[in-house]
Amino acid sequence: MSQSSRPPASRPSAAGRHRGSATPWTMIGLGAVGVLAIAIAVLFLTTGEDAADPTVTSPTIAAPLASDSPATAVATPAASPIATPLATPVASPVATPLASPAPSVNIDCELCLVRLPDEPDARAFVASVDARPSYAHDGIMWAPIPVADLGALARFAPAPVVADASDTLGLHVMRIPAGGDPAPILESGELLDHVGRQYLVRVADVPFAASGLTALGIAVEKVLPTSPPIEADRTTLPPLTDLSEIPSMITTEHLTTTVAELQGSGATDGGLGTRYYASPGNVVAAEYLVRRFAEYGLDVSYDDFVTNDGLLGLNVLAEIPGSDPSQIYLVLGHFDSTTDGGPVAPGADDNATGIAAMLEIARVLSRFQLPHPVRFLATNAEEVGIQGAPAFAARAVEMGVPYAGAFNIDAVGSTANGSLLILNADEDSIWLEDVLIDINDRFGLGQELRVRQNPFIVADDNSLRDYGIPTVLLAREVYGWSATHHTPDDVIETVDFDNVRAATELVALAMASLLIEN
Repeated sequence: MSQSSRPPASRPSAAGRHRGSATPWTMIGLGAVGVLAIAIAVLFLTTGEDAADPTVTSPTIAAPLASDSPATAVATPAASPIATPLATPVASPVATPLASPAPSVNIDCELCLVRLPDEPDARAFVASVDARPSYAHDGIMWAPIPVADLGALARFAPAPVVADASDTLGLHVMRIPAGGDPAPILESGELLDHVGRQYLVRVADVPFAASGLTALGIAVEKVLPTSPPIEADRTTLPPLTDLSEIPSMITTEHLTTTVAELQGSGATDGGLGTRYYASPGNVVAAEYLVRRFAEYGLDVSYDDFVTNDGLLGLNVLAEIPGSDPSQIYLVLGHFDSTTDGGPVAPGADDNATGIAAMLEIARVLSRFQLPHPVRFLATNAEEVGIQGAPAFAARAVEMGVPYAGAFNIDAVGSTANGSLLILNADEDSIWLEDVLIDINDRFGLGQELRVRQNPFIVADDNSLRDYGIPTVLLAREVYGWSATHHTPDDVIETVDFDNVRAATELVALAMASLLIEN
């Protein structure tokens, strides 16, 4: 949970989106020069570092939500330097030719990242090997393919292997504007592949310092880690009709596992780690969340933004589709951690508990057909000025996403105050507090709810409310109450999982009631 000093309502700034007669001996010499020139040209092309094609115009990206229901599509404005949330961008009407060969390198991989055309047959093949594309844009995609299945790719030629798909931590796609100079991209890391204006690059340090490129109009987007395909047919799932079955589906084991795994994020010795927004452990945690959401069959993407100090920040956004997208509901919690001292910031209560609750709600609701979509947002850089939430909210307003209500879960595992849960909202969000009160009473959850509309309790929910999204905070301790928050002592041993489970049940039931009863 962030400090209780209210940040500006504006989105973090990011600039841009990311060439007589001749003797026989003379003729022979000229011929040799010509052969040499051709050889050099061929060698140059095989490096994949050819210049951008100035004849290719910048596309306007239609970015539908990658869900099972086309009715959930949300239009996105023209390409910006930040990745479009919940969008594996669809092919533009005129696909960029697959003209650039991959580098001539010997890649030893069991799971191989392969460049393919972004077309239905290729997508079906990727799904058939239990995978989904790691990145797709402008008529091409990079997808993880098991080495045993590479022989089946001949019909998609060219389909070069460009990287080991098991290591995506430093993989980014960088896209120059029409007529732009690729030199800054080539200086940013190891070039793995190049098609048209798109460059697949492995950077040495994460989070990547992106602002120097985005200021030049170069788009910078993190490649998703390997994950299973989205469930193809949700019509076989039962509809969500009965609230009473929700509590029994929630398990303490899942909650405990998530907190344990998150508190070790970024650790190299199996001990405590850190998810501090500027640390590699933060990106490790983001990839972990992508995989977890994907395991439940959710569509998932990065909701990228540029932090105040120029890093590529990664929110993680996932969705369960619903039959009526005119109202979309949201559960959120921040996944970054911080510490007032020491090299580790395990953040078990603040806020691995909130993330654990959110993942468990996603798992449970994913087993039903829903009347409205539900999205899940793991925000970033909350502990350093609340940056990820306003970046998300500003984009949602720009896109016209109809968010009808949101629950922000932040630090719900404390034992210090028994069953106390603080609810904080504003006048436009009081109705969400009422829903929580009703659920607590109706199902006998026994939570002591302290209801507030206090603008000085500041967390991610304030930013969403600033942008007109009704949001309520649930927390057991606010900033300054806990002796362990923001210290290396915020570890799983201090977490009361009965309290975490109770908060999870409360929000899961409240969300289900919104879906069924509104």
